Amino acid sequence: MPNPNPNHPVYAGEFRHAVDAKNRVTIPSRWRSDTAGEEFFAVPDPRGDYLMILPPSVFERVKENVEANTSIAAADRRKFIRRFYAQAQLVGADKQGRVLLPEEHCRRLGLEGEVVLSGSHDRIEIWNTNRWTSVMADDEEVFRRVAEEVGL
Repeated sequence: MPNPNPNHPVYAGEFRHAVDAKNRVTIPSRWRSDTAGEEFFAVPDPRGDYLMILPPSVFERVKENVEANTSIAAADRRKFIRRFYAQAQLVGADKQGRVLLPEEHCRRLGLEGEVVLSGSHDRIEIWNTNRWTSVMADDEEVFRRVAEEVGL
């Protein structure tokens, strides 16, 4: 399947990388563009399980989707957008592909030592290794069921 947004790769795969003493983690080379200084938005997922790393186009699309969803009350849309943007931090990749993760996000999500970077199509997820292992075990049955339903 071709990538619908040629400016960003499809993020697929699972990688284990260390978060260094400065809270930097290396983005896998196959997920990087050719442009040095690529920027992303780092936002904790709403359940607090992992850190989402969103390209700017995906970050903007979240706001557009919330504003377009008329089943959500206008006041609730504003509250969501306020909190989503307040938690977001702009992060940039250096020439080695390292991204400086916000200290508060690392502390809250337990992102230290080895972490798991998981591709999730249009975003990167950064997980605490123990939490990742637990979630993958819990999700196994659902994965198998849905795979069968879609013909895999």
